[in-house]
Amino acid sequence: MNKMYEMSLTIHEWGVLLLLLLFMGSLWQLIKADDLMVYLRKMRIQSPMIMMAMFAPIFTGMVMMAAKHLEFTVPNIVMIILSVVLIVFEVKRSKPLKYASIAEAGAFEKYKRDATTILIAEIALIIMISIWMYLL
Repeated sequence: MNKMYEMSLTIHEWGVLLLLLLFMGSLWQLIKADDLMVYLRKMRIQSPMIMMAMFAPIFTGMVMMAAKHLEFTVPNIVMIILSVVLIVFEVKRSKPLKYASIAEAGAFEKYKRDATTILIAEIALIIMISIWMYLL
């Protein structure tokens, strides 16, 4: 049981690191993007990867909670809330791309501002919770 928990914790940590790298890559692509159509093409590939990477730590977290007999500690509750917040942020970031009007002037620039803010918030939240978990 202990080995399973340790393995799940390692997979969880690598999943969080992968998610952080994907968010940083998304931020870099967004800052570099000049053309909406090129960016939309990249996001069609990247969005499913982000969602899969987002659910890997959530799944391993659930496995670890089950291994500890669903023990709801403060860090567990904070990580559950953070998971929900990250999912909501990702939906808020990707939803405008579905309905983006190419003809509308300044729409992509407004999206870039909003999405940059969301990505920076996601990166900051992941870094803060990671530092907090390593200090515990």
